[in-house]
Amino acid sequence: MTYDAIIVIFNPNSTGPSEELARQLKEELEPRLDGPEVQLVPTRHSGHGEELAYEAARSHRRVLIISSSGDGGYHDVVNGAMRARAEGYRTITGLLPAGNANDHYHNIHQKSIIEQIVDGRPLKIDLLKMAGVSGGEAITRYAHSYIGLGFTPMVAQELNRTKLNPIIEVLTVAASLLKIRSVRLKVDGRIRRYDSVIANNVDVMSKYLKISKPSSMSDGVFEVTIFRRRSRLRLIWLLLRASLAGVDHDKRTDHLTLGTVDRTLVQADGEVIEIDAATELVIGVEKQTLDCYV
Repeated sequence: MTYDAIIVIFNPNSTGPSEELARQLKEELEPRLDGPEVQLVPTRHSGHGEELAYEAARSHRRVLIISSSGDGGYHDVVNGAMRARAEGYRTITGLLPAGNANDHYHNIHQKSIIEQIVDGRPLKIDLLKMAGVSGGEAITRYAHSYIGLGFTPMVAQELNRTKLNPIIEVLTVAASLLKIRSVRLKVDGRIRRYDSVIANNVDVMSKYLKISKPSSMSDGVFEVTIFRRRSRLRLIWLLLRASLAGVDHDKRTDHLTLGTVDRTLVQADGEVIEIDAATELVIGVEKQTLDCYV
């Protein structure tokens, strides 16, 4: 498979090896391909990766866009590629694992990304699709791994504010769980309180939480894991059990509609979005819609 352009998007301010992995890929891939020079493109601010991916997809007939990042950076690239696809442009994405958790990478990776690119046979995976209302505006976002409400976006916000090392990470998660508030959601016409609702197509999220046994990224459905409201100690015990042995998902589906009662935080991969009160959040799946190397 030949490309008009190969672009690697990296974060020059990352605390991980984002730039290092990008430069290493360029050095090792270029001699293996009879094609264009690998372009290294740095991001300048949060969300910039999405704009870079969108413009790259619209500017080339056949382009490979690789994100040297964690789950959040790759989330940006995927959403940029899908924005361009809605306008008739197709692209292939790739991922170099330069983040903290790298959930998507660890759930799907099988062999060297260089060998995958040289072989020219990208994976075809599902994407979760979320439609809702934020700030009075209708939004559509895609997620490569999971969409979570409740404790997942709350913990993510705290982690995003903190420069992480393993000890700080554990303390941050523990402190977040102790002060977490349940969310009120309307499900099947009934309003209840939930500690978390997670739609996912990966087995493990946040490195440790085993939430589906097993899941698939290409079967056209996703798993739904529900944590109903319980005491903080019982929740911490459940999460500890999930990290050690895993928990079974509650159902497998291709469509989930949730009604918000209050303004509600939602996490799509690494992105946290506030959804308006008294609106519907619709989660679906687009089967095998993303061509990628991971």
